[in-house]
Order: sequence, then C-alpha cells, then structure tokens
Amino acid sequence: MAEEVRASPKPIEFISAVLITSADPGRLVLFYRDILGVPFVAERHGEGRSHYGCELGDVHFASHPGVGTSPGGGLKVALWVFDLAGLVARLDALGVPLEYPIEDLGEASLETAVRDPDGNEVELTQVGDSWWQHLADRRADGFDLMSWTSSRLRRSR
Repeated sequence: MAEEVRASPKPIEFISAVLITSADPGRLVLFYRDILGVPFVAERHGEGRSHYGCELGDVHFASHPGVGTSPGGGLKVALWVFDLAGLVARLDALGVPLEYPIEDLGEASLETAVRDPDGNEVELTQVGDSWWQHLADRRADGFDLMSWTSSRLRRSR
C-alpha cells in the first residue's frame, strides 16, 4: 500500500511560475519592468488578488502582494500539475496538509499549495485549456526558447 500511495498520478516535469511576494509589489515591478526590462503587466485570475505578471519563455513570472508567505523570503515555487485531484489525494494519504483548499481560478484552472520542509510555499496549479492555448499562441509567435534560438541561429548563418 505504501508504494501505491507514493506513486504520483502523473510526474511533475515543469515549473509553472516564479512568484515574488512583496508588501509593495508595484515597487518591485518598477525595478523589474522599467530597469531590467521584464514585460510585467497588471493581472488578476478569477477572484484572486490583482498582481503583476508576464511569461518569460513558458514560465509565468509574477509579483504578488503579501509579506512573509515564505519564512526564507518572498519567493515561492509554482509547479504545473496535470492531475491536481490525484496529487491532493496522494498528499492527504501521506499526511501532507494543504495550505488552503483547492481554489478555482476560473477558466478551468485550479490551485492549492503545500509547504516544503523548510517552510517555503510550493504552489500546485492545474491549468485549463485557455492557458495552454495562450502558451501555444506565444510559441507560434516565436516566444519560446527553441523558436528563439532557431531563428537566431538562422540569422547568424
């Protein structure tokens, strides 16, 4: 039974996001957007709080309001999960508590979170078809590492 519980419904193979929490996310956005050139825009998913975000390659990068969500700092890791219900059942069987119940982000996207042994928040997100379409559209426009590298190599020849 223990081996059965430890088997993941589907492996996690992608980082979905890097999220920075701050008491003043607008201040961080000014630095990242206006000084470093990160293409932050205002966002809101479902009933969630307004924040700033963008895609860097296929990874969502965002600045959210909040203080102290991770004892080690204001950074948390977000992972794409393809079977959130299955993973949550596995976590429950292993005695790993959720930080909050599964939330509906709208457009068939769901999320919850757990804490790692150091107390850092690990967000678990199952995204809906509209998010996958968004990434496919970006990729079609050349906004993925392989397309960017291929076009750069072709130009250098």
